[in-house]
Amino acid sequence: MAKHVITNGIRRFTGLLVVLALLTGNSIQAAAASGWDEALDQINELYSSYISLQETVKAESKRNQALRKQNISDLAAINARLELTDQALLSRLKSEAEAVQKKHAMLLAQYSALSKQAAAARKAGNLKSVTALDLQRNKLKPAVTAARAEIKSKNTALAVAKAAASARNKPAKDALSPIAGFRKQVTAGNKQVSEIQTVRSEADKRYKAAVKAGDAVTAAAAMKLSCTKMEDIRTWLTQINNLEQKITTALRLAETKLPN
Repeated sequence: MAKHVITNGIRRFTGLLVVLALLTGNSIQAAAASGWDEALDQINELYSSYISLQETVKAESKRNQALRKQNISDLAAINARLELTDQALLSRLKSEAEAVQKKHAMLLAQYSALSKQAAAARKAGNLKSVTALDLQRNKLKPAVTAARAEIKSKNTALAVAKAAASARNKPAKDALSPIAGFRKQVTAGNKQVSEIQTVRSEADKRYKAAVKAGDAVTAAAAMKLSCTKMEDIRTWLTQINNLEQKITTALRLAETKLPN
């Protein structure tokens, strides 16, 4: 009798375990199905933003590139204009300075050589040679003095003209001076965009792979991350565009300061 009771008890307990296992399995499957459905809903909700953000990022990147290209071109044109300031005068004075230096080069070289020889003879105590060399040097000295004065005059005229041209260019160059700082900030911003884009690209790869595998949960998470990163990229692109606009403003100001 006792044995029969025990056997029946074991059978009832085993039956309960089977029912519990079936219920638990069904709950896990139901939870998984529910999570998959929720993920699919997230994908449906995010999809429009996902596509729109891709198009916006592409358009804003293209806009920044076009503005940057235009700014670079305008800066080159302004610098070319600055190079032309008093160019004819500076070119003429430079040629004259070089010509007079060349004209007197032999005389100055001869005088310098005599001076070195006289110094060496004096050091050696050769008074006869010193006298002869001093006579030759003194004979050339008036011509040398005149030559040096002419060279100095030409070089001074060139230096004065360069200073005047620099003064005329200064207002425009001062207007251009902030651009270097803006460019550094643009470079730093582009670096941030590149780093964020790397993360976003990886998220896009995971999204596509998950869609192919039918894994809605992973696909939804990857799509959400990609959207977040594209928003971050847009923020940086806006900052970069603001900097390029500041560069444009500086360029327009510099153009008004160019010498006539």
